[in-house]
Amino acid sequence: MNQIKEDIKDYLEKIIKEEKQAARDGKIPEYIEKVDNEDHGAVSMAMMGLDGRYVQAGDDEGTFSIQSISKIISLAVALMDQGEEEVFKHVGKEPTGDPYHSLSKMELQEDGGPLNPMVNAGAIAVVGQVKGSSVDEKFGRILDLTRKLAGNDKIDYNPEIVKAEGHDLNRALFYYNRYGGYINEKHDLEDVLPVYWRMTSIEMNIKELSRIAAVIANYGVDIETGEELIPRDVVRVLKTFMVTCGMYDQSGAFAVDVGIPAKSGISGGIMAAIPGRMGIGVLGPDLNEHRNSIAGIRLLRNISERWNLSLFNQ
Repeated sequence: MNQIKEDIKDYLEKIIKEEKQAARDGKIPEYIEKVDNEDHGAVSMAMMGLDGRYVQAGDDEGTFSIQSISKIISLAVALMDQGEEEVFKHVGKEPTGDPYHSLSKMELQEDGGPLNPMVNAGAIAVVGQVKGSSVDEKFGRILDLTRKLAGNDKIDYNPEIVKAEGHDLNRALFYYNRYGGYINEKHDLEDVLPVYWRMTSIEMNIKELSRIAAVIANYGVDIETGEELIPRDVVRVLKTFMVTCGMYDQSGAFAVDVGIPAKSGISGGIMAAIPGRMGIGVLGPDLNEHRNSIAGIRLLRNISERWNLSLFNQ
């Protein structure tokens, strides 16, 4: 399937209805549920073609925080600022079977660095590579790219989510990174972590998420203006990490079962980019034990099988 067609909406509504009950078996993080007021069993899905055609089905949940999906955008900014060689002096390229907030692999490795940019420790190290003289400037550059990718210059972060998150583990990851030299010793915690907390609290709707995915699927070129928002070589790196590390410690199973470059967040969002074809946004706030959306994964597996979307079948 290379285009968004009118009859797709009926099919999406059908499979969303089928998945709603299964979604209720999951859990919503307490602070997400409290601030975002997300509903158990709510599911929505949006697909945007590279010609800008768009279809949405399911519940209209308004805006939600993108959480770890923002790690793709901050990595893009850091790579454009510093280049691959410099960025990957501070963070590795390997997937991990451990939870996204784990310290254990860093402790066991000989060099002790964060394994990849999609785990929290790696994302914090990446934020340390974003250029800017202040927190506002660094975050502003990440937010500016987010707005361009999503096609909405009003997108912003929710300060209530920043306040509600538990920050102590992220502080520990920052200091572990700085101790090992993966964050510049001149950086103080207040130079880096507020940027990280704000970017994970950026809010948008499901259509905007699908548009970001569509631009990535279009090799970094805006689907309306034709402007290159992210260089093609940077998009290659982003898509590779989406395949190998984008779904936390469920990434290997997702690659086998779905085979689409994707990045999830603990608000229940999943952004999936099918190169040269379309972008997909899914929101299902009920999470499995890997902190991924139950309904989101089931829906993506369904459409991947139906329309032969897996990269590994091409």
